[in-house]
Amino acid sequence: MDHRIVTYPAIFKPLGHDIYVISFPDVKGAITEGEGLREALKMAADTLASRLYNKEKLPDASDPNDIKTADDGSFVAKVSADLTQAFRDRIDYQI
Repeated sequence: MDHRIVTYPAIFKPLGHDIYVISFPDVKGAITEGEGLREALKMAADTLASRLYNKEKLPDASDPNDIKTADDGSFVAKVSADLTQAFRDRIDYQI
């Protein structure tokens, strides 16, 4: 089965103590945080998937080079998410 993979630029803002706040300029309400870059990337992918898995029309992705960041250590990185798997995870979820 084909997977629907999306990639969007995200802004990673360091808060100190190895904590990052991650936001997606192109995806309304897609904000998360993580401790360390590994967890921050995982949380970013999960957040992106949870915001987009059930959307038929996806927002256009900005060019990462066009995104301006504050001079506080923030940086832009592309984040990918598997929307097909996110959809399956939500269908199979049981309480």
